[in-house]
Amino acid sequence: MESATLAAIDVGSNAIRLKIVEVKADGTVEAVYQHRAPVRLGHEVFLTGFLNDNVIEKAIEAFGGFREVIDTLKVHTTRAIATSATREAINGDNLVNRIYNSSGVQLERISGVEEARLVQLAVTRKIDLRNRVALVIDIGGGSVEFDVIDHGSIIYSNSLRLGTVRLQETFLRTDTISDLQILLLRAYMEQLLETTLDTINTYEIDLVLGTGGNVEEFGRQIGVLDPDNEGFPEDSPFIPLRDCQRFVKKISRLSVQERMERYGLQPDRADVILPAGLVLTEVVSNVIGARGLYAPNVGLKDGLLAEMTDRHRNSWDETSEEAEIIKAALALGNKYHFHLGHAKQVRYLAELLFDQLQPIHHLSSESRLLLSVAAALHEIGGHVNPLSHHKHSYYLIRNSEIVGLNEKQLELVANIARYHRKAFPDPNKPSHFHFQRLSYTEKKQVTRLAAILRIADALDHQHKSIVEDLKAKIFDDAIEIDVQSFDDCLLERWHLQEKGELFVHTFGRSIRLLVNGKAGERID
Repeated sequence: MESATLAAIDVGSNAIRLKIVEVKADGTVEAVYQHRAPVRLGHEVFLTGFLNDNVIEKAIEAFGGFREVIDTLKVHTTRAIATSATREAINGDNLVNRIYNSSGVQLERISGVEEARLVQLAVTRKIDLRNRVALVIDIGGGSVEFDVIDHGSIIYSNSLRLGTVRLQETFLRTDTISDLQILLLRAYMEQLLETTLDTINTYEIDLVLGTGGNVEEFGRQIGVLDPDNEGFPEDSPFIPLRDCQRFVKKISRLSVQERMERYGLQPDRADVILPAGLVLTEVVSNVIGARGLYAPNVGLKDGLLAEMTDRHRNSWDETSEEAEIIKAALALGNKYHFHLGHAKQVRYLAELLFDQLQPIHHLSSESRLLLSVAAALHEIGGHVNPLSHHKHSYYLIRNSEIVGLNEKQLELVANIARYHRKAFPDPNKPSHFHFQRLSYTEKKQVTRLAAILRIADALDHQHKSIVEDLKAKIFDDAIEIDVQSFDDCLLERWHLQEKGELFVHTFGRSIRLLVNGKAGERID
């Protein structure tokens, strides 16, 4: 393996962080550069909806400096990701475009669940969680991510708008803080946290971990080595709940300047450490059995670098990643009370068809994953309205988050599910505006995958999983699908007459269905 230098940039709501590592030929990784630029992109955006012009200029300046370092250190691969401030801002595109035009760095806006996945990756690389159930609280400037990790996998994830910059600018804008301000903030937090904490307490949490710059600062100020966790990394201090509560009470009585002087805090840490502490104490005090939390001193950029490193080594576990995505999709389906047996059967048949029809659809392994997710979720819209469930499936998927899928992938999955029945995808119909937004290549991809999904769905029309296996043969003018079944599949044959039309239209081949080797009617 050749050595490589990799750079990760985390564009948060309170600061922009750059970390560069060298992956050596023997596979070892060494950090070679780190820098934190105190650019508060979240300033005003959570109140006005717009990124501040002056802050945008500072971000562009920071990226200019990063570009010089990246070039000097001859970085092979750079990834930059942005979180809630850029994601929520109406003029977020402006920042993305200007950064690219000035520095050549493409900024990716990631979802809350993608944040959760990367933080989970960073934490599990640092802390052995294989035999524990952990709650991870990632406190950012715009949002707080809550993730329950069971034996290394996320089993619950939620994002709440409780970020430190958001809370500071909404409730704590004055230099000195009154009891009434804190009372109002606590009432707001309690209302937002109630459902999340109730869900978290349905799990038996073994330990609580906190990530983010404010948590790391708490670790520096009041962290201790926990004698009850021998073998825990020494650079992952334990923050006792009672000490945290006392510290929060002390800083609440100080002005920002006094916090800086007494505790050596930077200006952009001194104002937001109070809302961070209020969130931490509120959450940890309400988690059953929690004595405090640990600060593993890793974050988003570390998770991103872990993935980049594995991909460079060719050791990234694609199968495990896909399994986590499917698990998250099924969890979303359960939320909307879908038919689990039908979802699994249609996904199974869709994957078989995709693999065997590769010579005519020419789509990638990523497309296979998108088809699998769409197949699992194609009927969740029935929770809203069974008659138009394909349309509602689109909106439910598009407005949800699935760990491991980015915004563009979610859009594609939603479109594939949308067209599993009824009208063909049509870029000329105003009602198909979601399809119109796709690129030419994406339209072809969605249409081909939806055509395959329709066949898979037709072959489980009765929702009884009567098709045990299938073999597809490709001819110049037709495909022949021979299904193995304990049933005569009369309803499936009939349903395929309608559902197969998109496939015929898309691939220019008729469909011939065989059941246990016996021919039925041809679909032209």
